[in-house]
Amino acid sequence: MLPVIISIISGLLLLTLLVLAIPVTVTFSVQHGATLTNEVIVAWFFGWLRYAPTKADLTRGQKLTKKSQKKPGAKKQTEKVTETPKRRPSDLVKTMLKTEGFVKRIIHFLQKLIGGVHLRTLHFKGRIGLHDPYDTGRLWGLASALTGIIHMKPRVLLQIEPDFNQATFEIDGHGVIRIIPIQMIGITTLFLLSPPTLRAAWAAIKWRRQA
Repeated sequence: MLPVIISIISGLLLLTLLVLAIPVTVTFSVQHGATLTNEVIVAWFFGWLRYAPTKADLTRGQKLTKKSQKKPGAKKQTEKVTETPKRRPSDLVKTMLKTEGFVKRIIHFLQKLIGGVHLRTLHFKGRIGLHDPYDTGRLWGLASALTGIIHMKPRVLLQIEPDFNQATFEIDGHGVIRIIPIQMIGITTLFLLSPPTLRAAWAAIKWRRQA
């Protein structure tokens, strides 16, 4: 009985690995400025299976956020927050980037991730900036390392500029990529379990607790 169970489990694991080895094609477009609009089409199993989120799915999160802002007591919470120094999302990014070895680990992770992505087309234009020009410079250095890797691939156009005067995130792009799920899972797992990432995650948790 035991050999039969082991054979079944082994067969299921092998089947899972084979399924995850089938490439996934992702077609996407995104625009982020005053508002966010995006469209994604995921094709798998050689195009037999397709998934495209509807506009209702893409905007559902925004509607839920607006509703939560209208809840009773929202004013009181706002008044309490103003009594303490305002903590911005960019502060969290800064805290994580200052973690020893985390920036290098991100660059290494992106190199591996991009190496495993087959780019058919990729066109992006945008502008990024944080509240602190120094932090913008660090973020820009990371973005430059990423775009430098991507530029090595054919049919790629990237034009991203830093904004040292204000916090901003504007992007306009579209592309078609092909990935192998099992390869992406392996690369991401190694990144998430690496010591620098765990240290950065702990720093983010402490930052949240202090908020």
